[in-house]
Amino acid sequence: MSDEPRLLAEIHAARALMRAQALGAASGHTARPSTRPSNRPSHAALWAHADREPGRPVDLAVVRAIRTDPETARRYRTLLGAQALAHAPLAAAASDGAIARRRVGPFDLEILEGAPPLLILRGPDASMPRRIEAWLGDEAVRLDLGPPADGAILLALDPSVPEADQLGRMLRDPACAVFLL
Repeated sequence: MSDEPRLLAEIHAARALMRAQALGAASGHTARPSTRPSNRPSHAALWAHADREPGRPVDLAVVRAIRTDPETARRYRTLLGAQALAHAPLAAAASDGAIARRRVGPFDLEILEGAPPLLILRGPDASMPRRIEAWLGDEAVRLDLGPPADGAILLALDPSVPEADQLGRMLRDPACAVFLL
């Protein structure tokens, strides 16, 4: 991400977090930095985790806090949403089974069954995402996306690659949240 879009994403994320804190204060939940529990990561630590490259080492304390503390998970998803080119908290509110296609902002994600299954991501050529992060319950997976070819990105959801297989399984669930970064 170049400097200008990164700066705009950081400003947007900071504004969203300030709004969330203001809403919490209005409802009687005040979270001042001096009263923050020691196990709750700072905004900087959450931003570093949201901006990490797939496959790189992660701060396990941050991961643990995201998985065990609903407030930290909400703050992290707010940062991801601010950084993402597009995101969808759910696939379809009325869906009753596994899905093979979903719309995430201006992007279409489709899973073609085969050996191996393929994830096809189509969208505007000018701003194709470089990474995908999916959340289902307390499970999360982040993968690099390859460069687009003819306006689409193809990703093999090979069962022999644990992260790719997990992504395919999660994307088929309507309750899965998707962030295109």
